[in-house]
Amino acid sequence: MQEITYEQVQSFLIKTSFDLMPGQGYVSFPIIQRIHRRLQNGHRFDPIKVTTDGIISDGHHRYICLSILGIEIETSKAGKNHNQPTYHWNKICLETKDYDSLAKIKKFELKYD
Repeated sequence: MQEITYEQVQSFLIKTSFDLMPGQGYVSFPIIQRIHRRLQNGHRFDPIKVTTDGIISDGHHRYICLSILGIEIETSKAGKNHNQPTYHWNKICLETKDYDSLAKIKKFELKYD
């Protein structure tokens, strides 16, 4: 198993043409690390929720990891977001802050690790 680096993710976001658009302007690198590791260990997650406009409403971290690993991306329909700002993957802020609480981290560790 290969651990992903911040630089690899940043470069991937800048250089890759994605089929879906982001619905937010930031993602958490620690979450990406955990999901990336779990996907490499064979775990699968819920489909990415996408609006009728092709914008991700839930699953940005999963989408990035699935794309990096070349794993087929399952989607499900979400409602249309009206008046939503436009974000672009090459301008997404890759934060080092972990958005998950310790309780949520523990919950997923018990489930996947």
